[in-house]
Amino acid sequence: MASYSIAIPARLASTRLPGKMLALLGGKPVVQWVIERALKVRNCQAVYVLTDSESVVQLAQSLGATGLMTDPNCRCGTERIASALDRIKGDWVINVQGDEPFADTQFLEQMIDHIPSIDADLLTPVYRLSALEDVQNPNIVKVVCDTKQCALYFSRSPIPYVRDADPSQWLTRSTFWGHCGIYAYRRDVLQAYTHLAPHPLEQAESLEQLRFIANGYRIATLETKGRSIAIDTAADLALAERWIQTHPMV
Repeated sequence: MASYSIAIPARLASTRLPGKMLALLGGKPVVQWVIERALKVRNCQAVYVLTDSESVVQLAQSLGATGLMTDPNCRCGTERIASALDRIKGDWVINVQGDEPFADTQFLEQMIDHIPSIDADLLTPVYRLSALEDVQNPNIVKVVCDTKQCALYFSRSPIPYVRDADPSQWLTRSTFWGHCGIYAYRRDVLQAYTHLAPHPLEQAESLEQLRFIANGYRIATLETKGRSIAIDTAADLALAERWIQTHPMV
């Protein structure tokens, strides 16, 4: 039987909102919300927090997770996890970003339950887009899939492009999917990642998952109801604070 762990990349030196992992949200640090939710996931062998901050390591340890110091120069969450793989257990590792305080514990459990049925190297969530402004928003990553629901490509541009219709009609002519930045990787895939050079597609779109696609790895998708709030800016933090006030957290 395969074993599973959760790894939470939690870089403190954020450029858009420095120190965001320890910024208070509902009276506790942003990353604490993520750790507490990850610790509730059943069938999870361990929870790791990978960071460039001793303060975050200490917080993780106090909550019952394992805090690991990593190179502050890691360029993305996948690279941060791969760099510490020798200290991480599990046949599969699930990457949950430290700035997503409302990560869905039940959906993470669904991902673990779904992994044995996939014929792929990674698994990631997708959700239906229902507003044209989301389809056209470059901050929302879009994905197109094959008939087995494996990703063909990810882009910040609208994909597919519906050639014979005005954009106002696109949602009636095609289904558009958004991507949530959670990944489950087979351990050997993470091991290989450290030897894969950044790919031009990855660099053009600024999307780390394109390195896997470009090197022939298959990424299975699993539908979820939508993306949660990610804390990238002070405005996001304020939005999350308002959300807490109207949605009592369990």
